[in-house]
Amino acid sequence: MPWFGFDPGAAATANGGGQTPQACLPLAERRIGRFDPTGIDASPGRRLRAFAALICVLDGRVVLAPGLHSDRVVISSQPDLNYADLLELVDADCAQPGAHRVFERFPLRIGECKALIQEIPKDAVRSPRDPDLHPALQDLGDEINEDIREALEALDNDSAWFPGIDEGIEPVSDDHVRTVIWALQRELDRELRVAAGSSHMAKPLPAAPLSELPWDVQRALAERRRWRYKQWGLGRDQWLQDAWSLWDIPEDPEYVPRRSVRLGPAESRSYPAFTSYS
Repeated sequence: MPWFGFDPGAAATANGGGQTPQACLPLAERRIGRFDPTGIDASPGRRLRAFAALICVLDGRVVLAPGLHSDRVVISSQPDLNYADLLELVDADCAQPGAHRVFERFPLRIGECKALIQEIPKDAVRSPRDPDLHPALQDLGDEINEDIREALEALDNDSAWFPGIDEGIEPVSDDHVRTVIWALQRELDRELRVAAGSSHMAKPLPAAPLSELPWDVQRALAERRRWRYKQWGLGRDQWLQDAWSLWDIPEDPEYVPRRSVRLGPAESRSYPAFTSYS
């Protein structure tokens, strides 16, 4: 999973395309199964969605999703619960003994190279091995991707309005803006895709040049990125420690990913709309 987003075309068929009754229910009512946050799923709940991405049912028990831990970690022996009820039990430490502690710490960066970059490296070489965000933070990556999408309007429209964040975050220096734009460009470059309808062997389309955006838009994009991380309970300490906790993510029960609202079927838009800066 690229740390800023996912291929909407590939993800549109995830989660069974809403073919089962359970897939049509919001997570608060949906029986535990296997939730794919890369899919187009407008089910609300910021913390609930991250929790759902962390668990699945195997052999009749709810466990931490494969690949997230070297051992099979049992969360509950009640696989017929819905996601919201189990989250409430785990939060109250009333599920499997020690289950609450399991969700206190996960790695923030995933991949072979997890070094913390605080400035643009000299002679940097882009690589598909660059770190990703933890898979359960896919919604965060998608929100940053939506911000990029909105910012790019300024390449074609000089009067495009793309506001930054005036308060609620640490000030963003000019050097940090440049580093963020470089990092976002690195991810865009490694996610190059061919034009719609072309052969997969066709030459990839060039990435949008973020450094050509007006400076105020670049700054706004960097500020929004910092704000998005804060919305998931991620700040300086988490970055330095390379760790995040489910319990630091606000419950925010009305949160719905903007990408799912934008790409989902009309009926999915009956869920509460997402306010960008709430």
